[in-house]
Amino acid sequence: MRRALLFVILAALGCDREMASMMEGGPMDGGRPDVPVGMPDGMIPDIGPLDAEPPDVEPPDADPNALRVNHMQVRGTNNSYHTNTNPFDLEFRDYYHLPLVEQAGEQGIRFFDFDLDPDRESALVLEPRVSDALDIETICGTWYWCLRDFVPWLDENPQHALIVFFVAESWRFNSPPFLFQQLDDLERYAADAFGRERILSPADVRGEHRTLREAIQQRGWPAASETQGKVMLVLNDRAEARTRYLERGGDDPEDRLLFLIGDPDHAEDPDTGDEVVFSFEPEFDGDPWYFETEPGELERMRELAAAGYLVHGVSDDPDMIARLRAAGAHFIATRYPDDVFGEIPPIGPVACNPVTRPDDCDPAEFEAARR
Repeated sequence: MRRALLFVILAALGCDREMASMMEGGPMDGGRPDVPVGMPDGMIPDIGPLDAEPPDVEPPDADPNALRVNHMQVRGTNNSYHTNTNPFDLEFRDYYHLPLVEQAGEQGIRFFDFDLDPDRESALVLEPRVSDALDIETICGTWYWCLRDFVPWLDENPQHALIVFFVAESWRFNSPPFLFQQLDDLERYAADAFGRERILSPADVRGEHRTLREAIQQRGWPAASETQGKVMLVLNDRAEARTRYLERGGDDPEDRLLFLIGDPDHAEDPDTGDEVVFSFEPEFDGDPWYFETEPGELERMRELAAAGYLVHGVSDDPDMIARLRAAGAHFIATRYPDDVFGEIPPIGPVACNPVTRPDDCDPAEFEAARR
C-alpha cells in the first residue's frame, strides 16, 4: 500500500519514469513464452534512443496512372493479439487469433490492431481496453516481441503490400513527461524491431508539401509499388496522446513514425492538415457481439475515401462487411477472419477499392514483384 501510494506521488510530481517503474514492482514479461538466450525473462535489448538517420526515400511517383496506396482494400483483425484465455467465461471474449505470421500468410491479413499498456522495461505490455484483467496472456507477448516475431514473415515476403498497424495505449501515465516517454518507446521499439527503412513515415508521404493533406490532394499517396515491403504505424488516439505527439512529435519531431487518426466529423477543419487516416469504430451499444456502422457513417466513409483519405471500419457481420467494402473502407477488421472473409482469392489478399480504384485496377499488382 505504501509503495503504491509512493508511486502515485512520484508520478504526480513528474519524477523519472525509471524510478516509477522500479517502485511499481519491476518489469512484466507480457506472457511471451520464448525469451532469447542470455536475456532475462521479459526484458529487451537496450536499444537506446531513436537516433538512426531516416532512409533516403524517393519522392512518391508522380505518374497520374500509378496504382496507389489508397486504391487498395485489405483484410484486418480486431484486437489482433487476442488469445482464447477467458477466465470469466464471457461469451463475447470467446475468440482467438493466430500468430501474426499465420494471420498474414494463411488468412491474408494486412491490417493489425493493438492496444498497449505502457511498461518501459518490458516494451509496452499489451492490454485491451475492454478490461484491464481479461487479456493477461496474448499470442505474442509485448509490443516489441510481437513485431520482432513478425519480421521473419516480412523478410520471406518482401513483395507484400503495405501493412498497417493501428496502435492505442491505455496511457496510464498521462502527465507530459511520462506520456512523451511512452510515445518515444512506441516508436523506438517499432524502429528497432522492423528497421527504420521498413517504416513508411509521414515525412515520406508529405515530401516537400506543407501538410500531409496538401500532399495527398496535390500529388496523391505513394504508388503501391513503392510501398511494397513496408509497414505503416497509426496512433489510434484522438485525445491527450495525439495532442502531445503533435506538440513534440515523438523522439524526433523531424522524423515522426506515427500517422495520426482523425475525427470524421471534423475532417474539413483547417487545423487538421496532418490527419489523413479516419476510423469508424462503432459502439457496442449494449451488445458486445454486434458492431453496427450507421448508414450516415457509411456515406461519410465513402466521402472521405473519395477525397483521398484512408478509412478503417470494423464488423463481425458478413452483411456489414459487404457494406463497409462498398463504402470504400481501406482496412476492414474483424474478430473472426476465417468466418467473415473466407479463403484468400487466387489473385491475393488485396482487393481494389470500389470507391477509389482506377478503371484499370488490377489487384494482383498490389503485391506484384518490383520492376
